[in-house]
Amino acid sequence: MNQKPQKFKKNTFIIWISVVLIILITYYLNPNLFDITLIKTFTDNNHLLVIVSYLLLLSILGLFFIPSTPFAIAGLLLFTPAEAYLLNMIGIITSSTIVYYYARFLGLDNAFESRYPKKIMKLKNALHNKEFPIIAGWSFFPLVPTDLIIYVSSTLRIPLWKCILGVIIGEGTLNALYIFSIYSII
Repeated sequence: MNQKPQKFKKNTFIIWISVVLIILITYYLNPNLFDITLIKTFTDNNHLLVIVSYLLLLSILGLFFIPSTPFAIAGLLLFTPAEAYLLNMIGIITSSTIVYYYARFLGLDNAFESRYPKKIMKLKNALHNKEFPIIAGWSFFPLVPTDLIIYVSSTLRIPLWKCILGVIIGEGTLNALYIFSIYSII
């Protein structure tokens, strides 16, 4: 039995909990760091650095199954709506590409094939010639992680372009709804 996926899940969970704890402790010890005017001033004075940092953060979220939605909404505090949307989409596309190749690097395709051959065959048959609409629909549905369909698509050898195009349509529509709706409210 391959221990990589189990170890990866455990490490991902530990990192996720650690990040949340660090943010909560930082907020508790120094809440003024989270003052919106301070953040906005920092963003205005260091725009390129903030963009690069934001994109790097969005690019690795998929590896840890952390949803990008809170970051898309937080992006409205830092950027114009159009800039927040564009940066969020670039980050999601980058993250999806990283996840796609990382799943193969981990050997998840071989692990899934050997461990669940009947389920994998059933999934392949269900996706056959319907990969793109399923990926787009999955990416649009907010209650399921887009990164999961990218992992599965990678292990099933669905072409990257179908995955990315599906993510662009699904996540692009969903993020447009989030960002521009919330912007119109605030």
